[in-house]
Amino acid sequence: MPLVTALNLRRQDRLADIEKALREALVSLPELEIKEHEVVLAPVLAPDGFHEPVARINIDLWVHPARTKDALRELAARVARAFKRVVGTDRTVTVVIRPYDPEGAGWVSL
Repeated sequence: MPLVTALNLRRQDRLADIEKALREALVSLPELEIKEHEVVLAPVLAPDGFHEPVARINIDLWVHPARTKDALRELAARVARAFKRVVGTDRTVTVVIRPYDPEGAGWVSL
Protein backbone atom coordinates (compact mmCIF):
# COMPACT_ATOMS: atom_id res chain seq x y z
CA MET A 1 0.00 0.00 0.00
CA PRO A 2 2.00 3.02 -1.23
CA LEU A 3 1.55 6.17 0.82
CA VAL A 4 2.23 9.27 -1.26
CA THR A 5 2.71 12.50 0.70
CA ALA A 6 2.81 15.65 -1.42
CA LEU A 7 4.12 18.65 0.54
CA ASN A 8 4.11 22.39 -0.18
CA LEU A 9 1.14 22.26 -2.50
CA ARG A 10 -0.58 25.50 -3.41
CA ARG A 11 -4.23 26.25 -2.79
CA GLN A 12 -4.83 26.66 -6.52
CA ASP A 13 -3.33 23.23 -7.33
CA ARG A 14 -5.88 20.82 -8.75
CA LEU A 15 -5.64 18.04 -6.16
CA ALA A 16 -7.87 15.57 -7.99
CA ASP A 17 -5.76 15.95 -11.14
CA ILE A 18 -2.53 15.61 -9.16
CA GLU A 19 -3.83 12.45 -7.48
CA LYS A 20 -4.85 10.93 -10.83
CA ALA A 21 -1.52 11.79 -12.48
CA LEU A 22 0.55 10.42 -9.60
CA ARG A 23 -1.51 7.23 -9.42
CA GLU A 24 -1.07 6.67 -13.18
CA ALA A 25 2.69 7.29 -12.91
CA LEU A 26 3.04 4.85 -10.02
CA VAL A 27 1.34 2.00 -11.89
CA SER A 28 3.11 2.77 -15.20
CA LEU A 29 5.80 0.14 -14.53
CA PRO A 30 3.79 -3.10 -14.22
CA GLU A 31 6.82 -5.11 -13.09
CA LEU A 32 6.86 -3.12 -9.84
CA GLU A 33 3.43 -4.56 -9.00
CA ILE A 34 1.95 -1.34 -7.64
CA LYS A 35 -1.82 -1.65 -7.55
CA GLU A 36 -3.78 1.47 -8.52
CA HIS A 37 -6.47 0.99 -5.85
CA GLU A 38 -3.81 0.79 -3.12
CA VAL A 39 -2.23 4.19 -3.79
CA VAL A 40 -3.14 6.70 -1.07
CA LEU A 41 -2.37 10.40 -1.56
CA ALA A 42 -1.94 12.64 1.48
CA PRO A 43 -1.79 16.22 0.16
CA VAL A 44 -0.33 18.90 2.42
CA LEU A 45 -0.83 22.55 1.48
CA ALA A 46 1.91 25.05 2.19
CA PRO A 47 0.88 27.33 5.06
CA ASP A 48 -0.10 30.92 4.26
CA GLY A 49 2.96 33.12 4.03
CA PHE A 50 5.29 30.18 3.36
CA HIS A 51 7.11 30.72 0.11
CA GLU A 52 8.95 27.44 -0.33
CA PRO A 53 9.33 27.05 -4.08
CA VAL A 54 9.88 23.29 -4.03
CA ALA A 55 7.08 20.77 -3.82
CA ARG A 56 8.19 17.47 -2.31
CA ILE A 57 6.62 14.09 -2.87
CA ASN A 58 7.52 11.31 -0.46
CA ILE A 59 6.52 7.77 -1.37
CA ASP A 60 6.68 4.89 1.09
CA LEU A 61 6.73 1.77 -1.04
CA TRP A 62 6.92 -1.78 0.23
CA VAL A 63 10.08 -3.71 -0.51
CA HIS A 64 9.75 -6.01 -3.54
CA PRO A 65 12.47 -7.85 -5.53
CA ALA A 66 11.65 -5.95 -8.75
CA ARG A 67 11.89 -2.59 -6.99
CA THR A 68 15.59 -2.06 -7.57
CA LYS A 69 17.33 1.25 -7.11
CA ASP A 70 17.29 1.88 -10.88
CA ALA A 71 13.60 0.99 -11.12
CA LEU A 72 12.77 3.32 -8.22
CA ARG A 73 14.76 6.14 -9.84
CA GLU A 74 12.79 5.68 -13.07
CA LEU A 75 9.57 5.63 -11.07
CA ALA A 76 10.55 8.82 -9.23
CA ALA A 77 11.25 10.55 -12.56
CA ARG A 78 7.84 9.47 -13.88
CA VAL A 79 6.13 10.79 -10.76
CA ALA A 80 7.97 14.13 -11.04
CA ARG A 81 7.03 14.52 -14.71
CA ALA A 82 3.39 13.63 -13.97
CA PHE A 83 3.25 16.24 -11.21
CA LYS A 84 4.74 18.92 -13.46
CA ARG A 85 2.27 18.13 -16.24
CA VAL A 86 -0.53 19.08 -13.85
CA VAL A 87 0.94 22.05 -11.98
CA GLY A 88 3.23 23.49 -14.65
CA THR A 89 6.78 23.06 -15.76
CA ASP A 90 7.91 26.16 -13.84
CA ARG A 91 7.40 24.34 -10.52
CA THR A 92 10.26 22.46 -8.94
CA VAL A 93 9.52 19.07 -7.41
CA THR A 94 11.64 16.62 -5.46
CA VAL A 95 10.49 13.00 -5.35
CA VAL A 96 11.81 10.59 -2.73
CA ILE A 97 10.88 6.91 -2.74
CA ARG A 98 11.65 5.09 0.49
CA PRO A 99 11.56 1.30 0.55
CA TYR A 100 9.48 0.06 3.46
CA ASP A 101 9.75 -3.46 4.86
CA PRO A 102 6.40 -4.48 6.39
CA GLU A 103 7.98 -7.68 7.76
CA GLY A 104 10.41 -5.72 9.91
CA ALA A 105 8.03 -3.02 11.13
CA GLY A 106 5.00 -2.78 13.36
CA TRP A 107 2.33 -2.42 10.71
CA VAL A 108 -1.35 -3.14 10.90
CA SER A 109 -4.43 -2.44 8.81
CA LEU A 110 -7.78 -2.54 10.59
